[in-house]
Amino acid sequence: MSPSEESEAVLIPPKPERVLARSFCISALICRSFLDPHSDDANCMTTNGKILPWIEAVGAGDELELWEAEALAQPMGSWNERQRVDCSWMSEGLVMLVWALSLCPLPTHDECVDPKEVTDACGFLRDDGAQFGQNARLRSVPELKSAGKRAFAIHWRTRQFQLDRKAMDFENLARTAWFGPLDIAGVALVDSDLSVGDLSLFNADPVDVHRVTSIARERHRAANWLLGECTLFSEVDTST
Repeated sequence: MSPSEESEAVLIPPKPERVLARSFCISALICRSFLDPHSDDANCMTTNGKILPWIEAVGAGDELELWEAEALAQPMGSWNERQRVDCSWMSEGLVMLVWALSLCPLPTHDECVDPKEVTDACGFLRDDGAQFGQNARLRSVPELKSAGKRAFAIHWRTRQFQLDRKAMDFENLARTAWFGPLDIAGVALVDSDLSVGDLSLFNADPVDVHRVTSIARERHRAANWLLGECTLFSEVDTST
């Protein structure tokens, strides 16, 4: 067995129940990120007050990381802009987890998810939340591995573009790279490079490039966690 095969063999992917619990925890952070600026709104305050009790009620409290629990316990309006932005972007990782549970489709690499739609898809804040995921099943390991390989390839390309700002024959490199081949099956390309809408990565607006890069980072992190790369979601390595 090669070192890479041995490393892969010892990975222990999370069970479906834990994937659902992690989905609930991420949903809580996403929800709070949108509520936090509205501490003067009674409805927002009421919704925020439901989050932590609901997490405990559905049995997901143990899945909360320390920083997550502390952030959710802070008074409304106390989050800074960086916290709000970072947690709102977690919706792009959440969609990978919810897709893995077969509860929603996986959007294209350049398409942002609707945070409300993806949190709803996993049953966040539902009255029957404890029962909602009882029959949750993960997609097959080959499906999860393929999704992870595509997430890596897309994230690698966006990071490389950040470094050199050059066009690339990504289609050819995916076949011939020394660290490949890269799995880009089904990934949309323009001029043989990663697409951003109807344009290639090189020709796209910098704002759109930043968006696609952020999507790629969050989905890659989630994909690696699903494959058992790390126990703590926040500590997942997205360099591989």
